[in-house]
Amino acid sequence: MSYTHLSRDDRIRLGILLRAGLSFRTCARHIGVSPPTVTAEVNQNGGRDHYNPDRANREARARRKSANQCHRKWNIENRETKLTISLLEIGWSPDQIAGRSRLESRIQLFSPATIYNNINPDRILCKLLPRKHNQYRRRKDGNDRKRQREAIDTRKSIDARPEYIEKRNRVGHWEGDTIVGKEKTARILTHVERKTGYLLANLLYDVTAEKIRLESVKAFLNIPGNKKETATYDNGTEFADWELTERELAMRIYFAHAYHSWERGTNENTNGLVRRYFPKGTYFSNIKIEQLNEAVDRINYRPRKRLGYRMPYEKFWGVKVRTGM
Repeated sequence: MSYTHLSRDDRIRLGILLRAGLSFRTCARHIGVSPPTVTAEVNQNGGRDHYNPDRANREARARRKSANQCHRKWNIENRETKLTISLLEIGWSPDQIAGRSRLESRIQLFSPATIYNNINPDRILCKLLPRKHNQYRRRKDGNDRKRQREAIDTRKSIDARPEYIEKRNRVGHWEGDTIVGKEKTARILTHVERKTGYLLANLLYDVTAEKIRLESVKAFLNIPGNKKETATYDNGTEFADWELTERELAMRIYFAHAYHSWERGTNENTNGLVRRYFPKGTYFSNIKIEQLNEAVDRINYRPRKRLGYRMPYEKFWGVKVRTGM
């Protein structure tokens, strides 16, 4: 028997049968529906101990009304479509738009499938979708660079980092790296908090270990002490002043293994988001700090599925943001 919608009378009978202690399968047989229908109905509405037929019926009607509206609402002239397109323009994916609209208003603007189906035929709108990027390729370092790295022999390996940090249960553990511009000298220094995905970024028109240290201290200037415990960096020589950075920030600093980018997966993923605004081939020396700040804001105010469609800004600072959905 396939999944079917329950009527108001079905829900009242189900409530009585559940209170009598009958199993989902027995309830389904009495009502005349499949066991998966009963299971889905109960789980979607508070579980066996909190199932309320009247509330379940009201919410089911609201969901059907929302779904029906979504099927007929896509029109370039109406508010919902304009809002969806504006969110695509600032880097949100169809899944993030759908998930966040449910979170804020319990009414989904459009499903991800509806958004994809309506923008795919449009070449202009298609360009708003996240682009695929080339697979990471390992770069070989010259002998001079290798010797420089070996000179940082006092650095602490990620192997020494406490295991609880890997579980992402606490805010305050960061990953850091730099993104290189076309001219090779200008870079974007990024720090990403592991649990929330909150991003800090600094623009450097030329790079030395000292400037990396100074910009790192500047980046964390307004971050509370209880939210900056550790940082895990790439093995680049630009982090050679890590011991001074560690003292000035009062943070423990660790280094990932060479060519193990997955050990800083949050940072690598976020750098990919930054690259959407400043793709490879961009001369970072032509970027203004206001442009970088705008990109960082868009990333920090972008809902994430792994955060329950909350934004990194909301999760890091413990506040709620309304988008007008």
